Amino acid sequence: MNLRELLQSKKLIELIKTADVFDAMVSPVITIAQNIQTTHNYSFKFKDAISDFKNPIIHETQIDIFRNAVNFVFFPPTLFNMEFYNKYNLIVKKLYEKWWPKIVTSKKIAENFNILENYRNELQPGDIALLGTLTEGGQGLATGNNGRFVGVRENTKQSKNIINSRHKKLFEAVKAKNISLPIKSKEDAKHYLSEKSEKEIIKFFDELKEKYGRDIFGQGYIFRIISDNEIAIIDELTEDEKKNGIDKSKPHYVPYDKGDKDGNRWYLETPFVIDWSKKAVKILQTDPKARWQGYDFYFKEGLCWSDINTIYIKCRLKSNSVHDVKSMSLFGLTEKIPEYCIISIINSTFVSEFVEDFINNTQTFQINDARQLPIIIPNEKQLSEFKYLFDKAVKIKKLQFSNQISKEEAEEKLNPIQEQLDKLVYELYGLTGEEINIVENFYK
Repeated sequence: MNLRELLQSKKLIELIKTADVFDAMVSPVITIAQNIQTTHNYSFKFKDAISDFKNPIIHETQIDIFRNAVNFVFFPPTLFNMEFYNKYNLIVKKLYEKWWPKIVTSKKIAENFNILENYRNELQPGDIALLGTLTEGGQGLATGNNGRFVGVRENTKQSKNIINSRHKKLFEAVKAKNISLPIKSKEDAKHYLSEKSEKEIIKFFDELKEKYGRDIFGQGYIFRIISDNEIAIIDELTEDEKKNGIDKSKPHYVPYDKGDKDGNRWYLETPFVIDWSKKAVKILQTDPKARWQGYDFYFKEGLCWSDINTIYIKCRLKSNSVHDVKSMSLFGLTEKIPEYCIISIINSTFVSEFVEDFINNTQTFQINDARQLPIIIPNEKQLSEFKYLFDKAVKIKKLQFSNQISKEEAEEKLNPIQEQLDKLVYELYGLTGEEINIVENFYK
């Protein structure tokens, strides 16, 4: 933001937004400016050269538009973006100035809970609020040693990958560390492991890690395959077990939302589990490498997304689980806009384009990016429509995960839902008719 303010205090001649030619996380921008300090309004050229550098789309625009924008952001001044800016920028800017200091961290949200609760209670359909005032949440768990704590459920795609890679990892470790084992080839390693049970393999790999170092099999390598009878039923756990761990004589693994490289939206059955025994939780609470964030936001249903996004943000229902740093998670605080509605809005084309143009033009979408989203409180009819689309989308994803339909079939069924969702969100924000055609055509 400091750089944007600095540029806006000078005399800009041209700002050229280009395609990513450096493989950077942030889209490059070329600025041409005179080192002249000025507070006067003036015109300059904003060139969109992403598609064609030699023949960019040229917008003649004014510097005060960006000086008055939330966070001084330089956004492409397309017809659609200017429609949104003229309609909402002043409102959102006032909301940001008033509420951002109170929601900038989960600690601040907790400190200001009563003030925020009173504010939420006063909201009415049609009002606009920052998402950070409507939710709570925080960074997930970083174990510092996934191989020690994290496993995958048996009979999942990930468990098959582990079975296919475990003997190769063992052979490489034996060779690198000159370990005295009857293993001279990958086939030897495969045969050696085939004679052991899953529990024996886990114990064996743990012992090798303890003796030869955490990363003997590669940093973060997960080798545990956990059976269903080792996984605790979350609803049956006591508060003490959730906070301090489960006796190891009982099923002590719990679901672990570890992000999603495949980019599933709406719903995901996480294949990962984490050791939640008393010993494991004690280590996670005290080991500096684990970066324990506290347990307040674990074992709660909410909404989550992977921190890396491509074209669209991929938001989904968060199950009753522990989540890690790669699974950004928020939890709704008012029935005026339930989590299914927030998930739906975030999954809209409108929000993805808004985030890219007005909040964060990078490949990541972090907790604080989400907290800045301007959310309009829906009325009962709109809530009902969001619920209908959400339930249809989740049903399709569950059919996919139960192998009743293929991934391709699921996507085909989800496409018309996406179209209906986009129209519903445009209508929610009062962006209808010609404005929708503008944004859809511009981003094709």
